[in-house]
Amino acid sequence: MNDSNAGDAEFKFKLTLRCYNMLLMSLSRFLMIDEMNIVYVQILDDKIPPNLYTFNTMINGYCKMGNVVHAELYLSKILQAGLRPDVHTYTSMILGHCRRKDVDSAYRVFKVMPQKGCRRNEVSYTNLIHGFCEAGKIDKALKLFSQMGEDDCHPTVRTYTVLICALCGSSRKMEAMKLFEEMREKGCEPNVHTYTVLIDSMCKDKKFDQANQMLNEMSEKGLVPSVVTYNAMIDGYCKEGMIDAAFEWTYSALISSLCKNGRVEEAHHLFDSLKEQGIKPNEVIYTALIDGYCKLEKIDFARTLLERLIAENCFLNSWTLNVLLDGLCRGNKMHEASQLLESMVIKGVKPTVVSYSILIEQMLKDYAFDNARKVFDQMVTLGYKPDVCTYTSFLVAYCNQGKLKEAEDVMAEMKEQGVLPDLMSYTVLIDGYARGGLINCAFDIFKCMVDAGCEPSHYTYSVLIKHLSKEKWSKESSNRMGAELNPNVTSVNIADVWKIMEFVQVFAERGALRKPRESYKLLVCGLYDEGNIEKAKAAFCRLLHHGYNHDEVVWKLLIDGLLKRGLVDRCSELVDIMEHKDPPA
Repeated sequence: MNDSNAGDAEFKFKLTLRCYNMLLMSLSRFLMIDEMNIVYVQILDDKIPPNLYTFNTMINGYCKMGNVVHAELYLSKILQAGLRPDVHTYTSMILGHCRRKDVDSAYRVFKVMPQKGCRRNEVSYTNLIHGFCEAGKIDKALKLFSQMGEDDCHPTVRTYTVLICALCGSSRKMEAMKLFEEMREKGCEPNVHTYTVLIDSMCKDKKFDQANQMLNEMSEKGLVPSVVTYNAMIDGYCKEGMIDAAFEWTYSALISSLCKNGRVEEAHHLFDSLKEQGIKPNEVIYTALIDGYCKLEKIDFARTLLERLIAENCFLNSWTLNVLLDGLCRGNKMHEASQLLESMVIKGVKPTVVSYSILIEQMLKDYAFDNARKVFDQMVTLGYKPDVCTYTSFLVAYCNQGKLKEAEDVMAEMKEQGVLPDLMSYTVLIDGYARGGLINCAFDIFKCMVDAGCEPSHYTYSVLIKHLSKEKWSKESSNRMGAELNPNVTSVNIADVWKIMEFVQVFAERGALRKPRESYKLLVCGLYDEGNIEKAKAAFCRLLHHGYNHDEVVWKLLIDGLLKRGLVDRCSELVDIMEHKDPPA
């Protein structure tokens, strides 16, 4: 920035390396390689020595383009600077070789990582597995997949989806379905892409009933079909000459999209025009409209549509049932919801675990514990296995009522039935204990959560920090159990913050936390959210004192944490702290 005023002395603003690195990362995300080179040259012109993060970002940018030659130039610069390549360096190189279809070179990089003292991670495996699949070497990909546990790596949804996609494309559909089932059994929930790959494969095999069933299952899990999902159905029907069905799915996509964007009246006008065009609405169109009206709390319109769906002999499934059940429950029409469930069973529509869980959740919101337990017992008697969402509804209700013994019994029952608590289950229980003034018990649950391999979220840390703040205020102002606490109190003992940080540090050292930097980010952001500005700064300084790589802290904490929350001034404060703080010896 040059002179802004003729009378002022020249003032030049000089960017720091951290600012340059953030700029490089942003450019890399959009594959703006030429602009990245300009920024890199500017770094050198400013006589700022690039660090490992700088080099890694340049390498990653080139590798995304498959330009390994230029990436290797920056790899040599890492060595010339006396730095050591890390997991990000090697993982980018694996990606680069795979992008240029040279999986043998990618595999050599993968093999050399442990020899260089660099631990492979899930991304390293997934990049190479994807490379093998793209090269048609699916058996090698499957073998590599089976070895992930040796490096204490767990397949992600992307790992599974890459393999399922490759198997489907190689006419190995049975293996793909087997992997899909394994994925769910291991608690890795399929995403829209996973389902779309399978739906597309089924449509290509003319198995439209199975494709519809998969679409229903996907929707019941709350996943919204994408344009690609609808296109798979439309393409499949068109290739079979089933033009009317293809038109149905085209309008399904349009009407569904309008309803999701709250434009229900427009969707209904389009729906009404179908009859004039000789197109019969399918169950997807009806369900989208029913859901739209339920969200607008126009239950009568939704029920009329259901009756019309039945009269038109459309396929009535549990997805449609669950949408209307949820609408009735949200409108507190429990008697009608129960009647609907009973009538649908008579009509041959088989409820799902989700159907019963919707009823149970609403009953528990009204603290009708006996009724909820009755429905729970009924679903078990009918052969349905309650899932983690069903049990968590009980946990929420019991904790809200301060019935911690009953909440503990629910957790015990879950484990007995082989249902693993998830992030929500643990956080609800942590909150319940903390609200009851049992902070130590809350930390015990936090420890169990991490030991079980369940990563705490931003909300989990916020809950702990909030209750530590309230506990301190409560001890100072009132010893009465259950006294109403002042929601504006923000003081928190820094020793309590250290307690959380020590938990995270110990778990990270034990390998129990796979993403310790993410945990630290959530902790510091939680302090900011609670208004504990000075404590947040102190916690940040402690991170630097522990020797965490500054640039990784910047990326995770400053950008992912503070900037995304709009806390620009707070972000600047922490950058200033980093600028003036000497690195640890």
